[in-house]
Amino acid sequence: MNNTHVKLLILALAIASAICGVLLFIQTVVSPPDDIKTEDVYSSDLLQLSNSFTPDSQSLFEAEKSLDAIIDRAILYKGDGFIEQEVYDDAIAQSSEKFSTSFIKWSMSKFNQRTWEREDHALMKRIIKKLRNITIAQGSKKALEQKSLEALTEIEGIINEYESAWEATKQISFVPWDYDDAYSKRTIAENYAKNKYLKNCESLVNSLNSVGERLENSCYDQLTKRVTRLQFRYLFNSKEDYDKESSHIYDLIQAYEKTSAFGFSTFSHAKVLKDLQDSYDRDAADYNWPDTNL
Repeated sequence: MNNTHVKLLILALAIASAICGVLLFIQTVVSPPDDIKTEDVYSSDLLQLSNSFTPDSQSLFEAEKSLDAIIDRAILYKGDGFIEQEVYDDAIAQSSEKFSTSFIKWSMSKFNQRTWEREDHALMKRIIKKLRNITIAQGSKKALEQKSLEALTEIEGIINEYESAWEATKQISFVPWDYDDAYSKRTIAENYAKNKYLKNCESLVNSLNSVGERLENSCYDQLTKRVTRLQFRYLFNSKEDYDKESSHIYDLIQAYEKTSAFGFSTFSHAKVLKDLQDSYDRDAADYNWPDTNL
């Protein structure tokens, strides 16, 4: 091989090397590989925020604000197309479930206290409504698990029973002379006082357990007024009218003495009424009644 051929071969090799270098540069630098993965900063940010959410370490107020912040950020990222529906759903569901678990625990602790506050109940109802309205899967599914939704319903039920129980404490007017009605009112009140959760509320239980006594007082007051009317003999046209009313009152006192509608004996009050009636009857016997035959 002469010098000319050697030079041509060397030149060809140099050109080939240069072309390969250019192609490699274009492939790796000018046109980087298509399979390089870029970091999804929005999804990472949202999930990190959701994963770090620990409502048990916060007050209920702070935890609710944190949940609102997570939901607002998820809505913003989703609305701008920065995250997928799946990421949105995971963050919302996870955060809502965490808050719900903490909220349920807080609510039940309130029901185990001796003093209940209506302000707490109002807060519970507001938050429950809020949690029920949080949805995922493009609004087609509740964010909370079924177990949590059932626990929220239980909390609402306890609050409703609390309100109904207080209404029962107001049913203390005796209906003349319906002892069955009095028995029913007392029984309803006493059953509320034995409720699994209501029995913890001291003021409510005391009021419920006094319904029978207050109904008895109402009945006694009405009977007392009826007996006391006998002293005003001028209200009756004759001794016969007086005796008819006195006899009726005697029957009322007898029924009152025998009833167990109020949950305790009415013997002592009945005796007071009988003694009072006897004194009026003695006075009536000596009273100069007008002659109705004239």
